Amino acid sequence: MRLYHFLGADHALGDLKQGRLKIARLDDLNDPFELLAAELRDKAMRRLFTETRAEIARTRGVLCFSRGWRNPLMWSHYADRHRGVCLGFDVPSGKFARIAYDAKRLPDILPKLLAGPIASQEQTMLKLLTTKFRDWKYEDEVRVFTTLDTVDPVNGLYFADFGDELVLKTVVLGSRFAGQAAEFVNACRGKYNGAKVFTARLAFRTFNIVERKGSAIVV
Repeated sequence: MRLYHFLGADHALGDLKQGRLKIARLDDLNDPFELLAAELRDKAMRRLFTETRAEIARTRGVLCFSRGWRNPLMWSHYADRHRGVCLGFDVPSGKFARIAYDAKRLPDILPKLLAGPIASQEQTMLKLLTTKFRDWKYEDEVRVFTTLDTVDPVNGLYFADFGDELVLKTVVLGSRFAGQAAEFVNACRGKYNGAKVFTARLAFRTFNIVERKGSAIVV
């Protein structure tokens, strides 16, 4: 499935040159309710869950994608107000999980996580990791979860390498992108054969972002 990752232009160029994406730490995501989709009425249960949540955040990370690239809010919020870039990847089915959006927090779910059988715990954890407040629905988000194994010794961050499960197919330069498109074409040439680089623009009849005619280069 084609999935899209929004980011600033400098980070996008660096990722293309190094063939990798930064893995987000769960504690660093912009939604303060990450892993807090469950109701937490009971004080003792809150304490136990806080410890469990901390351990999960310490050992697990996530790659965040959207199922589309045309929503102007995504460009505004995650791609430097349309000055950034959107990278499109082919990711195999079964390697990602879609986010479910809900108006209410999940009731009676913590006992299944903290004291249920292993199979129930795994299903419950996935539900917590993939449930967000309904107002985030515009993101149309899917996630790839991963363990935090090898840290980059230079910057202390974690990365996922491009490869068979993360195949670069599209590079979309934002409608306000002010850099050199040739830099992105050159970063892709010889490394990501068949990838398409093009510039976006505002649509004339809708509130969508669309491809600027004549801007596409296939490397």
